[in-house]
Amino acid sequence: MKLLFITSRFPFPPFIGGRPIPFHRMRILSRKHEITLLSLYEHDQELNGIEQLSRFCSSIHTVKLPKWKSFINMALLGPVSRLPLQVLYYQSGEFRECLNKLLACEKFDLIHAFMLRLAPFCRNISTPVIMDLIDSMQLNFERSMDIARAPKKWILREELRRLTYFEKEICSQFARLIVVSNEDKKYLSSQNVNVVPIGIDTELFVPGKAPVHNPTIIFSGNMLYGPNIQAVKWFTENCFFRIQKEISNVSFVIAGNAPPLNIRKLGNNTGISVHGFVESMPDALIKASLAVAPMQSGSGMQFKILEAMSCGLPVVTNTLGLGDIKAKDEVEILLAETPDDFVDKIVKILDNNKLARQIGNHAREFVLSNHNWEDTTDIVEGIYNQILDRAKMRTAEREQRADG
Repeated sequence: MKLLFITSRFPFPPFIGGRPIPFHRMRILSRKHEITLLSLYEHDQELNGIEQLSRFCSSIHTVKLPKWKSFINMALLGPVSRLPLQVLYYQSGEFRECLNKLLACEKFDLIHAFMLRLAPFCRNISTPVIMDLIDSMQLNFERSMDIARAPKKWILREELRRLTYFEKEICSQFARLIVVSNEDKKYLSSQNVNVVPIGIDTELFVPGKAPVHNPTIIFSGNMLYGPNIQAVKWFTENCFFRIQKEISNVSFVIAGNAPPLNIRKLGNNTGISVHGFVESMPDALIKASLAVAPMQSGSGMQFKILEAMSCGLPVVTNTLGLGDIKAKDEVEILLAETPDDFVDKIVKILDNNKLARQIGNHAREFVLSNHNWEDTTDIVEGIYNQILDRAKMRTAEREQRADG
């Protein structure tokens, strides 16, 4: 197949936000298919990985969209448009022109676009389009609005209103939609939605060889992402200082890109380290005793949980964080809902190395069996084949009617 991948963020490095999904899809699919990449980017340093991606792509086309242009888009178009602000943020005439040129010069079998924000660029294209939403933004914003305060709550409410209309509108406009969990699929209420779980690079995220001597809790994730900020604040305020009273030398590491000021300030507390961007998230994880993911909002499937599990760490999360991950409580993962639950289970694990190793080993086995990129990409390739087979059938039917 000849495939065109379209992304709103340059898909490298493959461990920030949603970048791992297009990166690993291209890495695996390029073994059998020809891939062209068209991507927006914000900063020049994002293109440092272009040589890495060139191994998987026959050609790469990039269009710069600086943040100041994106904010102008929202300011000028927001009051007069029904589109969600995050869609307006990524509007670019140059990007649309580049896409049109590619479609005029090349004949692609399929287009695979990533994230809701690219939907306006992919309408009314004769080539079949798979829109990889990853998760339902309507669900994401509903959960965020539940815990937000004014005036942020007012902005979220308006964005949710726009998202609800927009997500329903786009369902029928593309050959197929992809999300990572059944919960997200329910919100789209459409027959052309497939669930494809996220994968983990299990050769990169591997258990550490050296034992961890000091009890260390880690939260890993992009700290530009609102639900991660909320989770860290909740855990610090409701759980960590209580754990510290029971285990005096415990530490809490917050590792993730671009922590805002209110998260950086947490590092002023004894036992809390805010690392921000780390060169290697696997290295950060294997220096911890366990990982936490006390999600208060958000949607989709949590990379942070599966990455920690792949590194052989016991993970303590809640039902919202677990989502559609099928790991068994007390066997492959630990579920907690209240602050008391989190404190009790974390102290129990930190005090019992044998139990920690047992759950961590089972966690690693779970990820190997259920969330490797090879298997999840096979599902995507199957979707491609279904779409092309149906297109061939429709073509044959039209030709048959014409002959008749």
